[in-house]
Amino acid sequence: MTNIKYFLSYNLKMALTEKDRIILAELDRNARSPDSEIAKKARLNKQVVNYRIKNLIKQGIINNFYTVINVGKIGFNSHYVFLQLESVNEKEEKALLEKIKNKPYIGWLVSGTGKWDAVLLVYARSSSEFDNHLNDILATCNNHIHEYAFANLITAEHFGYKFLGQKNSKSISQTEKTTSTKLDETDKTILKTISQNARLSIVNLSEKIKVPIHTIRYRLKELTKKQIIESFKPKIEINKLGYQWHLLLIQFSAANEKRRKEFVEFCSSNKKVYYATQTIGNYNLMLDLHVHSTEDFKKTLFELKEKFSDVIKNYDSMIIFDEYKIDYFTELFS
Repeated sequence: MTNIKYFLSYNLKMALTEKDRIILAELDRNARSPDSEIAKKARLNKQVVNYRIKNLIKQGIINNFYTVINVGKIGFNSHYVFLQLESVNEKEEKALLEKIKNKPYIGWLVSGTGKWDAVLLVYARSSSEFDNHLNDILATCNNHIHEYAFANLITAEHFGYKFLGQKNSKSISQTEKTTSTKLDETDKTILKTISQNARLSIVNLSEKIKVPIHTIRYRLKELTKKQIIESFKPKIEINKLGYQWHLLLIQFSAANEKRRKEFVEFCSSNKKVYYATQTIGNYNLMLDLHVHSTEDFKKTLFELKEKFSDVIKNYDSMIIFDEYKIDYFTELFS
């Protein structure tokens, strides 16, 4: 469905000062960075940094702070499900997606327009468990599914908000299920609490979950060392800054492995690419792009097609309007 209000919102670009850009870039590098550390980078005092962060939240530019967890390290695979809906109006679609969002195995859910109306990220321990989740999703949608597809995550790289101009920013990895690291109840409680509140201080976290400060500090260090915790991120509403979010879904041809690797590396280094996910299934590569306009997206797409016509067999695209959920530690893990 076409969301006219969302398209119009791109014309309501908010002015971002250089100081705010630096603050956002530092939060994107590590959302748990203390105000005093960010203040040094922005050449402000920490009270001003605190005020500016609160103002960015008030303006709706920062929507949330979340913790990025590599679920493959704790025994789960990630599966993307693509839905094309029918016989549903805007209100009914929203109600339907709200139902799906609240399912404990859903880690990510976006809606938009293009080949697909919605994309879901489903966590599962096994293929049979994913099959059960998929059947539950289809049953929830009832007679509103026109078409669906799925792809299983192999590996993904999260590059951060490149339009903030960060230099030498470290990418964050997601993997398929590997040897499972067992989490005890304390680890689970910590991860659950900071999953959607990544800037919660250790002191406040300690008070909230009744665990000593030194224990929390040690556990966070160990979870990071084991790469279970990959990063702490702000959720930025990019449309308020004049950007569009496009999802490009690519099927590979029978090109050799070297050319495929070159293509993935080229996409990863592209200034428009925010996230690159290698998958197996209906698609081989998913690219999240942040662009100024549909014309900007088309220009990027044509560049990829011209340089790698031997690699790209087919592609679909989608412009994302709403992100209903992003949660790397759902109730399924608790």
